[in-house]
Amino acid sequence: MGDLKIIGEPYPPQAWSETVIRGVDNHNIAVTGLSDYYPVGFFVKGRGGEVVGGLLGDIWGGWLYITSLWVSEPLRGRGYGVELMARAHQYAIEKSCTHAYLQTGSYEARPLYEKLGYNVYAELKNHPAPPHARYFLSKPLEKSEGSPLHVKELAIVMDPYPSRNAELVVRQGITAHANAAIGLPDGEWSPFNFFLRDDAGEILGGALGNCWNDWMYLAYLWVDRSLRGNGYGSNLVTTAEQHAIAKGCSNAFLGTFSFQARPLYEKLGYHMFGEEKDHPKGHSHYLMTKRFGGESQAKHQDTKVG
Repeated sequence: MGDLKIIGEPYPPQAWSETVIRGVDNHNIAVTGLSDYYPVGFFVKGRGGEVVGGLLGDIWGGWLYITSLWVSEPLRGRGYGVELMARAHQYAIEKSCTHAYLQTGSYEARPLYEKLGYNVYAELKNHPAPPHARYFLSKPLEKSEGSPLHVKELAIVMDPYPSRNAELVVRQGITAHANAAIGLPDGEWSPFNFFLRDDAGEILGGALGNCWNDWMYLAYLWVDRSLRGNGYGSNLVTTAEQHAIAKGCSNAFLGTFSFQARPLYEKLGYHMFGEEKDHPKGHSHYLMTKRFGGESQAKHQDTKVG
């Protein structure tokens, strides 16, 4: 195995990131026994075949996670957002899902989600910058929920394996809306990727995430099983935090399951501000946050636990 080093690569080879993500996924499956995973993708297509709206997400452990919802501005208020959500809910129910969850900014679609039965169970104030907030919402899925509305002016198609270009249209649409609504300059968002690599080049751990204005988000943390208990996980998180502080971040947040690394994060100063029970069944999903600078996050920021 040789010497181990932590290296930073903002735009790493795809195989490096995939190794970390696959390591997290394999751990989740081994602990829970839940191996069924389904990507979710629905798109609104214009008359020329262009993507003018879309919903992206995934299904695991009986939960639908909606990661992105976007409709181009000329089509807003005409039912396409509701239709996309209805299609995703129906597909999730067909895959035996019992719940759905998502997150949204105060400048985005919280009223739409609440109209569809979602409830806020946690909140981060001042994210990504004052006076905005980030809301975390969930809802049970009922088989009696209404079927899609069948908006007919433009086609809505299912594509669980979309092209990268189709995904980019949706994600860039969301980014453009956020930048316009918040008034933050381009470049306030940046990825970070730190990897634990030996002298033979093998990736044996990693911390992946991003910095956005005042906030660091840790999306993935993984260390190879043979190396756990030696402090590498803490070192990866600390390295990411030091990077975030240098970028001007004052806060961090993350999500973790009850069978993952909550004790490690608490040791590093994170505390829970939201919880979803039975996600997946028999387990819990925690939202955790930390304020950099050694002072308690609770003294600097209001949080809501639902």
